[in-house]
Amino acid sequence: MDCVPKTADNVATQYLQTCGEVPATNTSTLGSSDPLKLPPELPGTQTPDLIAPLRDKLDPQAYQEELKRLYPEPSMIPSNAIAMPDPAGGESALESLHELARQNHPGLKAAVANVEVARGLMIQAGLPPNPSVGYQADTVRTINTPGYHGAYLQQTVVTAQKLGLAAEAAAVDYANAMVEQRKTWITVMTEIRRAYFDVLAARQRMVLASAFFDLTHRAYEAQIQLVTAGEAAPYEPLQLRVILTQARASVIKSQQESIAAWRRLGAAVGCPDLQATPIDGRIDCSVPAIQYEEALARMNAVHTDLEMAENAVRKQQTLVELADRQVIPDVNVGFVLQRDYTFEPGTTTYNLMLGGDLPVLNRNQGNRIARRAEAVRASQQVQNTRNTLTAALANAFGKYEANRQLAESFQSEALRDQVRAYRGVYQRYLADPASVSFNDVIVAQQTVAQVLNQYLDILQSQWQSLVDIGELLQVDDLMELGPLSQVATVPDVTE
Repeated sequence: MDCVPKTADNVATQYLQTCGEVPATNTSTLGSSDPLKLPPELPGTQTPDLIAPLRDKLDPQAYQEELKRLYPEPSMIPSNAIAMPDPAGGESALESLHELARQNHPGLKAAVANVEVARGLMIQAGLPPNPSVGYQADTVRTINTPGYHGAYLQQTVVTAQKLGLAAEAAAVDYANAMVEQRKTWITVMTEIRRAYFDVLAARQRMVLASAFFDLTHRAYEAQIQLVTAGEAAPYEPLQLRVILTQARASVIKSQQESIAAWRRLGAAVGCPDLQATPIDGRIDCSVPAIQYEEALARMNAVHTDLEMAENAVRKQQTLVELADRQVIPDVNVGFVLQRDYTFEPGTTTYNLMLGGDLPVLNRNQGNRIARRAEAVRASQQVQNTRNTLTAALANAFGKYEANRQLAESFQSEALRDQVRAYRGVYQRYLADPASVSFNDVIVAQQTVAQVLNQYLDILQSQWQSLVDIGELLQVDDLMELGPLSQVATVPDVTE
């Protein structure tokens, strides 16, 4: 009975029938009473039964060809220079990416322009109105004479230091534009950091996926050899081929995720066509340990949103004072120099004018009420901004702390032990297949893949939450957040 090894389980009567060793059973009598029969609605249930080649009825070459037909080689996965660049090209450090953004990011250039806009408006707000000058003719044709002809000069004198107050209010906008420029830089750094750690995680995930693909491929080939030697059932490589197909899909998925992460990094830097290079760093590098109370105090002390909100209060207070002073009328001064042609030989005359609005009907009442309300709203916006930032920090810190504790649970030995456990199960299966089923091997391999990918997800989420905290605390270097804490390294499953 060459087609069924003595050490293999007699797992299916149908399989034995294909070898011609057991008479066929009338399966129609089973009907729907068979609880393990696949419903016909499921895809693939119409697949023909496995017909294993009979080794004693075929010459060795034909037998090998039949095995290749039953167990074809998986199609290879093409490499991609963006997903996994050649290390010979040199590494890109996070700081070099920041420097590249300083030179190329359009948002930073727009923020510089916004500062100049605010500076110009501040200058303009404090400038007095220009004088008026022109030609003036009076009482022309009086007693058939040319009348009076000359020039006039008029000037509005802004009183009560209103120009200074207007410039002071505009100066707050200028200060906020510079604060906004700083915030834009923080936002750009944050997007670069997010994409940077996404690239690290995606490339590490691609390494693991490729390693598991190679591992499954070797196991698949080993099972084919066992079938060839008559030491394994013919269905066992089929199970591995399914897992091999899944492993191949994981490699393709991780490859595309790596490409997408790099392209996001290029866009974050401001260079969408950035040449792919290796990244300096690891997703399992040491992370800063953070205390929530210290982080909250630092955020409240330095965050640009709070600074702009407090500046807005100063601006509204200045505008309240300006609205109160608007009731004080500006002074209009005029001077006219003319030649009197109403008699001979004529003479030179001049006129003086001095006046202004009489604040009787309009004392700027409505604007003064509105400005005071705006000042109240601005003062409340400070606390509202602080509450919003506190909620964001609480959310980011909660994610960080959860992932930090989860990462601690994946100690190095635990990760390596899981890899060793898989190797042990598989080696025992090869040495004593009667004591370890092939399903145990499959479960052990899938468990290793799940554990390592879960650990990668935890590390990636931990760094992304740290990036969020760094954005809220607005640090130039994430390592400033606290003392560094070691994390378990991702084991090399190929060793």
